[in-house]
Amino acid sequence: MTEKPKNIEAFEHYYISGDKRSYKSTASRFNVAKKTIERWAKEFNWQERVKLRDIENSKALENKLKPKTNKIIVNTKADYRAEIKSQLNILKAILNNTIKDIKAGNIIDIADTGNLKDVVNSYEKLCTLDLKLMGESPDEKDFIFEVKLVD
Repeated sequence: MTEKPKNIEAFEHYYISGDKRSYKSTASRFNVAKKTIERWAKEFNWQERVKLRDIENSKALENKLKPKTNKIIVNTKADYRAEIKSQLNILKAILNNTIKDIKAGNIIDIADTGNLKDVVNSYEKLCTLDLKLMGESPDEKDFIFEVKLVD
């Protein structure tokens, strides 16, 4: 049987009914018996057409949203990277001042080495996070800093 405009229109009505679609409501809309709609559905493969159209519509929506989503992701990453760079500059300044004091022979009274370790660990974590945001997968062993105290 060749699909006619009335069959196509019935399918379109059936499809756009979404979650409420049924052969009974389609039959009522087109003033035909439910058995007629069931026959059309079988002959013109309505169920497979519904699945395929749903897939096509999903892909079209995804393609439409992808550029917007990508832009949001890029902007968010840029914001995070700017914040990371700001925090890294603060940590670098702390570490550089500590190194200068040590090189100048100044005795540094460190009652609690935990603070220095925290600074170094924060620096390491921010470097790793920045690399991950750039799409790199840094191996943690490549970025381990060690703080040792000399007596």
